[in-house]
Amino acid sequence: MKALPRASRLIALFCFSVFLLISFTFTPSYAADVGNCLLCHKYPGISRVDEEGKLRLFYVNESIFSNSVHAKVKCEGCHTDIKKIPHDVAKKVDCLVECHIIEPSSEKKFSHKDVKEFLGKSVHGPIDKEGKEKKYIEDYPTCKDCHDNPLYRPLSFFKKVRPGISEASLGRCRVCHKKEEFIYRFYNHVTTRLHKSRNPLNIAEVCARCHDNPEIVARHEMSTKAVFSYGETFHGKAARFLDERVPDCLDCHISKGESVHQMLPKEDPASSIHADNKGKICTNIDCHPSASPKLAKYSVHAEFNLKQSPAQYFFTVFFIILTGGTLLPLMFIILLDIIRRFFPNATIGRRK
Repeated sequence: MKALPRASRLIALFCFSVFLLISFTFTPSYAADVGNCLLCHKYPGISRVDEEGKLRLFYVNESIFSNSVHAKVKCEGCHTDIKKIPHDVAKKVDCLVECHIIEPSSEKKFSHKDVKEFLGKSVHGPIDKEGKEKKYIEDYPTCKDCHDNPLYRPLSFFKKVRPGISEASLGRCRVCHKKEEFIYRFYNHVTTRLHKSRNPLNIAEVCARCHDNPEIVARHEMSTKAVFSYGETFHGKAARFLDERVPDCLDCHISKGESVHQMLPKEDPASSIHADNKGKICTNIDCHPSASPKLAKYSVHAEFNLKQSPAQYFFTVFFIILTGGTLLPLMFIILLDIIRRFFPNATIGRRK
């Protein structure tokens, strides 16, 4: 009978140890993971073969996610169908549902539904003006075709505009705001929105997924591979060297002050690339403010072939022939001279 109190103490100690172990194990590592989803999804190898025979990876990189623009979003904010753990097969995420945060100007829950309206009226909308589905509707982009949870790119602008975090600016934030986590999160969010979230090369690569796809180009009767032809220009070559000052696809195809989801076809009078508006693109204050509107007559997406650009085609061919006709004979003469230096007594054929 005397052993019972000791046994009870041992049981209590064991239970308390298990409780501590569970507490440390199941404590979410960042605020968005209140459902403790990383308990399973933190392992790089977690995956399964779906009903179509494709391997699907379910790994979530905690470090990358914590520094992304969706870091404060609860997992349940997007995966609304998951109500239990372990959960059933998750449904495809709908980016247009009522969202996870309160929009401060209206104090209502934020939603991306306005984006759908913008996109529906744009050149990328799957529905035409008559309300009918466009041909090859599967080719038109959805949210996740372009948005892949980019990382924060904070901007330092206290005295000089440059990428990075301005400690001087953060010092002003600390006068009123006391929580460091909030200060850095708010600063990253706001300053990232003040400049491009991607560099021109990244944006071109996103657009190339469709606009340089030979099958999509052929189905929609596009005249060129748009991103390839952009890459052949001065702007494209500078973008390839990670210069962020050059214009990318969005700088030309979106009117200033409009959402990137409001891209219109060139036939639309409101389009930034309409014949009457193209001059405003090149001569805006960020590009060539002192240039003539005629500069916009230059075809950025011209491919040097006989059908599209006969003048450039013959000009290019002429210089190829001129360069080859000059250099090849010279290189041949140099090669003969090198051979003679190594083999001074060599002859071709028999000596008489």
